[in-house]
Amino acid sequence: MVYFLSEEEKRYIFRGLLSKARADPIDESLRGWSWDRPPLEPPYDDIRLGVYEIVVRECDSMRDVYLRHVEKAKGIPNKRMVRGGILHEVVEHVILEAKILLYSGAVTCGSEIFEELRARMGNVVGKISDKWKKLAFDAGYNDDEYDSLVGMVKSVWRYEASQIAANVDRIIAKHPFISLDALVNTAIPVVVEQRLDGRFLGLSPNLSADALGFAPVVLDLKTGGFKAWQYMSTTGYALVLEALNEAPIDVGTLVNLRFSGSKLRITRTPHMIDTSLRMRFIEIRDELMELISSGRDPGLSRSCPDDCPFIHICRET
Repeated sequence: MVYFLSEEEKRYIFRGLLSKARADPIDESLRGWSWDRPPLEPPYDDIRLGVYEIVVRECDSMRDVYLRHVEKAKGIPNKRMVRGGILHEVVEHVILEAKILLYSGAVTCGSEIFEELRARMGNVVGKISDKWKKLAFDAGYNDDEYDSLVGMVKSVWRYEASQIAANVDRIIAKHPFISLDALVNTAIPVVVEQRLDGRFLGLSPNLSADALGFAPVVLDLKTGGFKAWQYMSTTGYALVLEALNEAPIDVGTLVNLRFSGSKLRITRTPHMIDTSLRMRFIEIRDELMELISSGRDPGLSRSCPDDCPFIHICRET
C-alpha cells in the first residue's frame, strides 16, 4: 500500500531514527503538550492557521496568507492542487472500502477482496471524478488531461487493491486463527484522514492528517516533486498529536506518489521530527499570525509561481 512501510523501512525507523531520538531527546518546551507556554503558546487567541499555510512557502512575501485571512479572498485551485486532492481521495476510499469489506464478512481472503475492490472501482472513482471535474476545468485541465488524470487514479486504486489483497493473504497464512479485528488492523495498519483539533497551537480545529501508521509515525502523502519544506508538514501534525495525546511523536514519513509516463512510482522518506523543524514551524506560525494581526499588505512576491491560486489578484495589483 501507499502507506504500508516495508520491513526495511520499519527497521530504519526503530533501530535508526527512534534510537537517535532516545539518545538526543527533544526539549520539553518544544513538545506539543507544552502548548500553554512559550515558545509553543500561540501569540494570538483569535487567529487559526492551516498546517499547509505554514508549510507551503511558495509565496515568499506571504501575501497568499494575507489575502486569505485579511482580504478574505478566494483562491483558484491550480492543477497541482486538483491532482493532489483527487489522488488523496482515491487512496482514502480504497482503504476504507477494503476495511468495510473485511468487517462486513463479505470477503474472507485476498483474492476475494481484490475482486470486490475491482468491481467497486468504477462506481467510487466515477463519483470522485464527478466531484472534482468542475474544479479541474477551473484549474485549466482540458478533457484529455482530465481523462489522463482519471486513468492515473484508477491505476492507484488497482495498485492499492492488489497490495491490500496480498497483505490479507500473508497475514492469514501466518496466523490462520487471527481475529477479524486483528486481521484488519494488521493487514491495513493505518488510520486515514484522521481529524485533529489544532486550536491549542493556534491552528485550525479541523485539521486532517493523511495517515497515522503502525507506530507513533505521521505519514503525509505528496503527489508532486520533493521539496525540503515538506518535512514541516509532518512536524505540524506531530505537534498537534502531542498536544492532544501527550505522547511523543519523533518520526514522520513523507510518501511521494508520482507517475513516470504510465508507471506508478512511490517513494517513502522517514525522517526525524527534530528540534530545528519544530522551531522553524513555530517561527513561521508566529510570523504569519503577526502579519494577519497587523493587517499589513506585505506586497507582491519576488517570484510568483504562475499557478499560484491568487495570481489573478496579484497581477491586478
